[in-house]
Amino acid sequence: MPTTRTILACLLLGHPAGARQPAQPLCPPVGPQPAALIALARSAVVSAARGTPLPALRPQAPPRPVFVTIERDGRVLGCRGSLEARTGSLEAEVVLAAQAAAVHDPRYRRLTPADTQRFLVTVTIMDRLEPIRDVSGLTPSAGLVLRSGGRCGVVLPWEGKDPAVRLRWAYTKAGETQGASVQLFRMIAERYRG
Repeated sequence: MPTTRTILACLLLGHPAGARQPAQPLCPPVGPQPAALIALARSAVVSAARGTPLPALRPQAPPRPVFVTIERDGRVLGCRGSLEARTGSLEAEVVLAAQAAAVHDPRYRRLTPADTQRFLVTVTIMDRLEPIRDVSGLTPSAGLVLRSGGRCGVVLPWEGKDPAVRLRWAYTKAGETQGASVQLFRMIAERYRG
């Protein structure tokens, strides 16, 4: 049985194109207000794409695992994050994920300054993972993490609605054969978009 730390060490491996996401947060905010986190993520994306420095951070909240997704016209331009906090504050986690999504997602081209004229960001802040036996009760507001050996597949909250489809995506993201024996976890997270 893997430890929680081992499970949390898996990184985000994909984001299905065209996945729909609601505009409202699903959970009450913890720490900075959602608008401040969205503004910080947007600033970090612009900073990375334009190669300009980001203003100094004012850490206010303890670190939590974060994912940032960048979209334009319903199309994903980048999505990066981690199931484990890697910095000293929530704000630094948002910046790290946002900048990685802008310029270090190997599935998408690096964002250019022109890309920063019009885009949306979604900030997903993970609260916890809960082991589950199957996906039959998985709601769209919960994410899905599939673990197989040292591989991980992550489907963020509101990436699709059908649990069976989301499970197929998780297998694919983990690079695992569909139907292979795996461990499944429900991701409970806060999600903000703007």
